[in-house]
Amino acid sequence: MQRLFYIFILALLFFKSSFAKIILEAKQINNYKDGQIEAKGNVIIKSKDITIYTEKLIYIKSKEKLIFPENVVVKSKNYTIEAKRGWYKPKEKKGEFFNVKLSINYQYFLKTKKLVKEGDFIFYEDAKFSSCPFNQYDWYIFSTSGKARKNDYLHAKNVVFYFCYVPFLYIPYFAYPISKRKSGILPITIGQDMYNSYTFKIPIYWVINRTSDATFTLDYREKQGKGLSIEYRKKFSKYTDIKLYTYYFKDNLINEVWTGREEKFSNRWLLKLDTNLEKFKDTKVFFYLEIPSDKYFYEDIYASSTIDILNFVQNRYRSFTKSQFISLTDKDDFSLEVNFEYLYDLTTIDNKSTLQRLPEIRFYWKEKLLIERLNLYYDFLSVNTNFYREKGVSGIRSDNTFRLISSLNFNGIINFLEISPRTTFYTGLKDFSSKNANRNLISIKDRLSMPFYKNFNTFTHSIIPVIKLSYVNKINQGNLPIFDKEDRIEALKDIDFYLYNILSFNNQDYFRWEIGTGYTFLENFYIGDTPFLGHNKPITNNLILKIKGILAENNILFDRYKKQITRSISSLSLNIFNKLRYSINHSYDKGENITQSQLVHSVSTSYKLFKLSGSIVQNLEEGYIQQKRATLIFDRKCWNFIINYIEDYNKQTNKTFKTITATINILRFKYALPFIGNN
Repeated sequence: MQRLFYIFILALLFFKSSFAKIILEAKQINNYKDGQIEAKGNVIIKSKDITIYTEKLIYIKSKEKLIFPENVVVKSKNYTIEAKRGWYKPKEKKGEFFNVKLSINYQYFLKTKKLVKEGDFIFYEDAKFSSCPFNQYDWYIFSTSGKARKNDYLHAKNVVFYFCYVPFLYIPYFAYPISKRKSGILPITIGQDMYNSYTFKIPIYWVINRTSDATFTLDYREKQGKGLSIEYRKKFSKYTDIKLYTYYFKDNLINEVWTGREEKFSNRWLLKLDTNLEKFKDTKVFFYLEIPSDKYFYEDIYASSTIDILNFVQNRYRSFTKSQFISLTDKDDFSLEVNFEYLYDLTTIDNKSTLQRLPEIRFYWKEKLLIERLNLYYDFLSVNTNFYREKGVSGIRSDNTFRLISSLNFNGIINFLEISPRTTFYTGLKDFSSKNANRNLISIKDRLSMPFYKNFNTFTHSIIPVIKLSYVNKINQGNLPIFDKEDRIEALKDIDFYLYNILSFNNQDYFRWEIGTGYTFLENFYIGDTPFLGHNKPITNNLILKIKGILAENNILFDRYKKQITRSISSLSLNIFNKLRYSINHSYDKGENITQSQLVHSVSTSYKLFKLSGSIVQNLEEGYIQQKRATLIFDRKCWNFIINYIEDYNKQTNKTFKTITATINILRFKYALPFIGNN
């Protein structure tokens, strides 16, 4: 018969010294005159934070000693301990456990022959540490002996790294910080890239104080040169921090990199600064700075990275960097944004003709109710920009828009009306024929719709006819400078018709069909920013569906005057035999002078521990393959092996970049294997 016995001992038997109320459950509990307590059969000890399971427990009161003669399991929220036998003295915080298995947060797993606790120290013998679970010890770190203390270091002797039970690395002594922040060497990256037979990076982490730290990274490249980066981080408060990153690289100017370029740079650098400031109640301040030494910096320094292959193309085609200072003030009635924006154009010889916004001030008076009976609201937006550049037209533009918005429902007929008078002033113009200019526009938009809904057993059918009217008055803007597209607002006098059919199924599947066209009373109409001659707008036909795992979309613009498709975007994604996911995307755009046609094939599949994906990008109009990608992943959860392949062709330079990387990811650190080449 199960009995309950209440005593006061440790709340956490292994890690605390204060006493708290616990519950002891067992089939048999014996109390002896000398104060010894013995529990047998399905012994369970429960406290607030931990639960202990064993078949036999002996408590010697005179020594305040707990003895576990047989298998014992200790479970808490963050860890689980299994041992063949052991003992513990709560008051002295001493104990020994033998043949121990320790699981921490189900992420780290430790096996050890003997675990000894003395105060704040833990000693071990013949230990194996891994992030793989006990039934899958694919890799582990073995140590003959060592010790550890909370928020300090783990000290290990005779350390051997085993992978698939094969020893790969031996270190006679190893120290690792087990606190959240501790100075030391971070994992070293060894790899190979398109220019160098081998590369390696050594990051060194330095804890400066409680609120700041820094990382120094030594970067060695066998042919290219040597570099050093410093990243400094400082936390002032919950919302206020600063990150400073500097990178210097001494380039050896090898021919593989610099042939055919206009200029060479031996001393290369990058400066980045990222801050978040929240000093005032309603104001947030952000400052971001990113300036490289030359326009080839990203292509040479980052595009060859074998660790982060996904950024290979992104960095290679990077055309500019942006540095900004932003101040945001948000009140109940209005918001105010001050933005200094500096662009560094990487596509030009110098930055003298690049247009800058120094500064741009945006004031927005938030939407307010004007006439309740008409459901009429208003708001106001003023955007004031000082456009600056060293060479070319510059000046100040003040763009001001007052907007009236009304939304009314007449027995199911919904009408949305928007009237927007807009006034734009130009002043202080440099290198322009006129020093001052202005523009007055009025925009009127009206959208009339009448939705119909019908419910069926498995789906709902929605039919929504829409009539849309658009008007912008026509004025002469030839006497205005051109800083961006807001300086040329095209006239509109259009009417558009749309019909939506939507089927919404109970299982979250859907089918949507939109067809529409329009008419302009002017000489031409616009698709995006592109003008087309004529009054009759193209027919738009848009289909999108998600049914039983099939995703499909088709958007077509058909020119009624030329009787041809001017734009088409189509995509299809489906499962093949429930093992293979295949996607195809096609985009076609026929302008007045240029026709673009691109096809993208993507495929992905998985089998047990393997995942395979790949894609091909084809330029159909010019008849070449722009890009190929493939990724193979062998995922064992506690580690994975990844092979990445990418081939990218740049038609402008007539160069093809190929990169193959093999990466092992252990303990969430990535190591690039140094035997795969690039060209």
